[in-house]
Amino acid sequence: MRGSDRVQVDKLIGLALLIEIELQVWLSPYVHHRPPAALGGVGLSVAVAVRRRWPFAAVLVGVGAVAGQDVFGGHMTHHAFGAIPAALLIFYGAGAFLTPRRSQAALGLGAAVLFLDLLFVAPSFAEFFFTEIMLCLLPWTVGRIVRERGERESAQRERAERLDAEREQRVRVAAFSERTRIARELHDVIAHSVSVMVIQAGGARMVMDSEPARAESSLRSVERAGREAIAEMRRLLGVLDRGEDARALAPQPGLADIADLVSRTRTAGLETKLRVVGEPAAISPALDLCAYRIVQEALTNAIKHAGPARVTVHVQVRWTRDALEVDIRDDGCGPIARNGASRGHGIAGMRERTGLHGGAIHAGAGTNGGFAVQARLPLTAERVA
Repeated sequence: MRGSDRVQVDKLIGLALLIEIELQVWLSPYVHHRPPAALGGVGLSVAVAVRRRWPFAAVLVGVGAVAGQDVFGGHMTHHAFGAIPAALLIFYGAGAFLTPRRSQAALGLGAAVLFLDLLFVAPSFAEFFFTEIMLCLLPWTVGRIVRERGERESAQRERAERLDAEREQRVRVAAFSERTRIARELHDVIAHSVSVMVIQAGGARMVMDSEPARAESSLRSVERAGREAIAEMRRLLGVLDRGEDARALAPQPGLADIADLVSRTRTAGLETKLRVVGEPAAISPALDLCAYRIVQEALTNAIKHAGPARVTVHVQVRWTRDALEVDIRDDGCGPIARNGASRGHGIAGMRERTGLHGGAIHAGAGTNGGFAVQARLPLTAERVA
């Protein structure tokens, strides 16, 4: 029931009590001073009607009406049965609808006024017990219990709603991160294959008439790269359809696959040299994939941007005691010929991958021209793990 509906219910209850009290006051032969008793009944009924909206004022009006009519000989509470439920409702409202401090103040003032009224009218222990305990303290206590229980339930509900909101936020963040990861995977995997396809297709077109055998070899490379790209796209798009983790669907590449990556770059027309320095160490699959993707993206950039002239790409994987270093550099046209500072998502993805493993990366113009990518991935955490 809404708050406005409950206020209307209180008004109806107050009206019903007013009718009952007035009928008993004016019809009972035991009431000798009817006007003050009738006015006291009006005040008590009004207090019931406003107890939810103005609970503190309701207590003051209610006990003041009772005490006032008793002073003038009304004695309404002795002959009108409606006065008892009215008092119960008023003090219950003081306990249920007021803050703890104001609720205690209302109880104290109300009980004090009624106590003084009892001393003035007819002091007796039974009447004191009934008035102070049964009509004041008991309903007030019940009201406090109901209010505190409601506050606890409200706090628990708010906490549950907050936890639900936080959980939904985490789900949204996780979904966004997963979409970003899949987009990065698409870029890293597909961009390399498509770049190889474009270079090989262009080469095949140029030598198709003069060297058909070489053109056929280039077209086979295009076909192989296209099949790899389609397989990777199906795998990653399948993740989006089924909500599965892409890393669980197929083995991920690593440093052991760099030789094949370099071989595909050679087929694209770039002279590529691979050098491994040091003794390979056991590393986690995540770090292995990170190093592979850095080399893959750097080679993809070389295929796209190094220029049409003869270009040599040097790939070096260096194992040290506490780090894995990857160095990919070419002697092509340099970063200015690579559409200025527009580097797309590739370099940003390399920086993100490197940062996840606590490493550092530099991508920019090489000291002797061309472009260079140098990444350092620490191995200390890997060995501890």
